[in-house]
Amino acid sequence: MSSPSPARASAPPALARRRRRFDRARPSRRVADVSASPARDDATRRRRRRAEASSASSSSADTVASSLRVGVVSGAAAAASCQLLLFPLNTLKTRAQARALGARMTRDDLRMLYRGLVPDLFGTVPGTALFMATYETAKRNFGQTPAGAAAAGALAASVVLAPMEVISRRMQVGRMSLMTAVRLSVRKRDLFLGFESFLTRELSFDCVQMSAFEAMKRATLAVRRARDPNASMSARETAAIGGVAGCVTGVLTTPFDVSRTAAVCASSLGIDPKTFPKGLAGVKHLANKFGWTFFFRGAAPRALEIGLGGIIYFSALEATRVAIEGADKK
Repeated sequence: MSSPSPARASAPPALARRRRRFDRARPSRRVADVSASPARDDATRRRRRRAEASSASSSSADTVASSLRVGVVSGAAAAASCQLLLFPLNTLKTRAQARALGARMTRDDLRMLYRGLVPDLFGTVPGTALFMATYETAKRNFGQTPAGAAAAGALAASVVLAPMEVISRRMQVGRMSLMTAVRLSVRKRDLFLGFESFLTRELSFDCVQMSAFEAMKRATLAVRRARDPNASMSARETAAIGGVAGCVTGVLTTPFDVSRTAAVCASSLGIDPKTFPKGLAGVKHLANKFGWTFFFRGAAPRALEIGLGGIIYFSALEATRVAIEGADKK
C-alpha cells in the first residue's frame, strides 16, 4: 500500500474531514449526471420532433397554397377563354330550350348572341376559379378521387355561379337589359331560383367530365409510357381528350340542363312559375306537357359548345398550370 502524500498527511483534521466529504459526494454527482443524461436526450428528441412537425406543417401549408393558386389562376383563364369564344352557342342552346312548344328558330334568335355575357362572366370566371382551386387541392393534398374532388369543387362554385346564371338566362331568353334582369331578380328574390336543378346538373356534369378526362388521360399516358417511360402528354392530346370528355358529358347531362332552363324561364314555355313544381315533380310535369324528347332540346349546340369548350378549357388549364409551376421552380 502506498503511503499518503505529505500534503494530505500534514493537513489539519478539519480539512481532511472536508476533503473526505467532498470525495464521497463526487460519485453521487456523477450518478446524478448520468441519470440526467437520458432526460436531456428525451428533451432534445422532443424538440427535434416539434421542429420536424413544424417544418412538415409549413411544407403542407405551402403545398395547399400552391394548389389553390394554380387552381384559381388556371380556372379563371380557362373560363374566360371559353365564355368569350363560345357564348353565342350557349345563347342558341338556351333559347332552343326555352322556346314555346311548336315554335321555330327565327332571325331574331340569331341577333344579340352575346346578350347575357357580362353576368355570365361575373359568375363563370370566379366560379370556375373556385371550382379548380377546390378540385386541385382536394385531389392533390387530400387524396380525393376525380369525382369526389369535382363534387367538392361544384359545391364551392355554386354560390357564385347559380345567381349569375339566373340573370344571364333571363337576358338571353327575355332579351332584357342587364339592369332590368338584375332588378327583376332582386325584386322577386329568386337569384337562387331552381337551385336544386342547378346542383343536380353541376354535380353530375363535373363528376362525369373530370372522371372521364382523368381516366382517358391515364390510359393515354399508360400506352405511351409502355414504349417510353419518360413520355408525357402533349398539348394536342390534352386538347383532344378534353374535347371528347366535354362532348360526351354535354350530351349525357342535357336533360339536367333543360330542367334548369325550364325552372328559370318557365314563363317562356307557357308555364306559371308560381305553380311550377320543384324536383322530380317538376320533371314529371315537363314530361307530361312536352314529352320525354323535350329533355334533349338544344343537345346539338350544347354538345358542340362543351366539346369545343373542352378543347379550349383543358388546353388553357394545362398551359397555365405548367407556366405557374415552371415559374415556381425558378
